[in-house]
Amino acid sequence: MSKRKAVSRMQIIHRDDLEAITSVVVDESVHDIGLLKDFHRHPALKEFIPDLARISMSWVRLLPDQAQAVHRHPVKSMVVAAVGSGRTLGEVRQEIGPGDIVLLPPGDDHGFVGTGPTGFWALSIQFEGAGLYENTESPRVSYLADRHEVAAVRAANERYMAGYRDSALIRLVAHPDATTGESRQRALDHLQQWSDGFQRVIAARVAGEIDTPSRRLAEEHLAEELGHNTLLGGTRAGRPARRDPVVAAASSWFVDRMTSSSTVDRIVLAHLVLEGSGLVFHNAGLTSFAGSRYFELHDGADVEHLEVGYRALADRDDWSVERVEETLREGWEMVTLFSDRVAERAHNG
Repeated sequence: MSKRKAVSRMQIIHRDDLEAITSVVVDESVHDIGLLKDFHRHPALKEFIPDLARISMSWVRLLPDQAQAVHRHPVKSMVVAAVGSGRTLGEVRQEIGPGDIVLLPPGDDHGFVGTGPTGFWALSIQFEGAGLYENTESPRVSYLADRHEVAAVRAANERYMAGYRDSALIRLVAHPDATTGESRQRALDHLQQWSDGFQRVIAARVAGEIDTPSRRLAEEHLAEELGHNTLLGGTRAGRPARRDPVVAAASSWFVDRMTSSSTVDRIVLAHLVLEGSGLVFHNAGLTSFAGSRYFELHDGADVEHLEVGYRALADRDDWSVERVEETLREGWEMVTLFSDRVAERAHNG
């Protein structure tokens, strides 16, 4: 047994002195893990922690709305939330904050997402052997969405989301100094029509779905979204909604697709397109509409709805990347159409 160096006086290892790992490659797919700092990858800590105990510890950091996708590992793990707030993903979905402890048995499917204005820091502890990411060449984790096809779909959808962040509507909502408050309020007045239509879209998905697991997923989605259009009305302080034929046509297009398309198309449109665009929009409005229950409610929830879509695709084999990418293109074209129309009407009064 090798001897460890004796420590003759106090040493302080600053958090910034620990090597940062932000992604890992598992089965040839790159996975975002937030920011992780494994204690055993620092020479002084590796020498100080005894092998007999072999407790592995890492600092984990997730920014607001940054998600570590659902995964599993072969050893038990304990996550101690230290600063900020987050939400667990997977079968158990619950908010966590400073002092909360998450116990993860071996093989449990789970993930995390940062919430609130700062995301969160947590301490990840394993009790058996090396840390989960101590050896980045062979991390001790497996992801549920490791299918290369799902990774390709995720990459394509993230490109659409990135483009949408630079759209006229998102710029209007996100940057209060760039436009008048009246313009932002008019945008919400026009979006009320879309929000009301969204309720019909998710209800139509339930009505049109005959695949039992997918119908259950659609029913859960409907239950979680029901009534959110009423909350938007509260944010608008009772002003009448504004009507526009382009917004009405876009809503009707999604309703039609939910009743006439395949189960895979419904998953893609509901979770990847609508929830993906909703995530971008609601994040943009958190600052401009501070204190709005409507925007606060969607903080973090949209991320979970988005991840549900990727997991649903990973569980199926009745689709191709080419077909899904075509559905993505069509869906995002409609989102862009009505969003640009809302921005135009908001600016022009």
